[in-house]
Amino acid sequence: MPHHFKAMLDEYKFAIDHLVPTVPAEVAEEAKRMYKELLANQDATEEQIRAALVQTGRGEFAARRAYHALMDATVEEKTKLFVLEHLDPAVRGKVEKIVASGVSLASIMQSDLFEKEFTPEERYQFEHGFLDAQTHVKEEMDPVALAEDPAYKKKLAEEEQNLAAIEEAINALEALATQEPTIRTEALERVKTFREGLSVTERDPELADVKNEVEYWKGVLAEGKDA
Repeated sequence: MPHHFKAMLDEYKFAIDHLVPTVPAEVAEEAKRMYKELLANQDATEEQIRAALVQTGRGEFAARRAYHALMDATVEEKTKLFVLEHLDPAVRGKVEKIVASGVSLASIMQSDLFEKEFTPEERYQFEHGFLDAQTHVKEEMDPVALAEDPAYKKKLAEEEQNLAAIEEAINALEALATQEPTIRTEALERVKTFREGLSVTERDPELADVKNEVEYWKGVLAEGKDA
């Protein structure tokens, strides 16, 4: 008999299978353990599953964001070098002139300039080279080496602080909501949304958004007092 929340557990399994390689081993192992227990428990509630999703999400938050920040930047630079190296001289000259101004390769292909400045043959060469480069670069990237990179460790620490600040801001919003009956229901719903956003299957809440929410409700309360 399928689990009552099979769809949620399928999403959880997919997320676990696609954790970035730098996620701490204990976080990945704990996620696998929770998934197996929830899958085997037909009485597991939606709330229990969501709690597991959030626990895993909190555990992988900093590693994932640090990994993608460095990996994306590294892949972009290596891809650029690979593409330029394999383009014909005439096409290379056009591309070098554009990327020198800080435009990414992907942005070139998405711009009107790509249609205007490059012939169909040149566009094909560029697009084909770009796809080949991305495959080649990603295959040669070493996630183990990346985890030891000082830049990764610095970004990891920043994202750990970022997560702590996000949770502090969510707690501040919750405190504000519970103290003021006039905004309690709506504000607590926002608290729930932000907390669930830390789930491994959801989009990350951003610190600025949570802080803006806190300021918004402070403003609402201030207007109420002045009325």
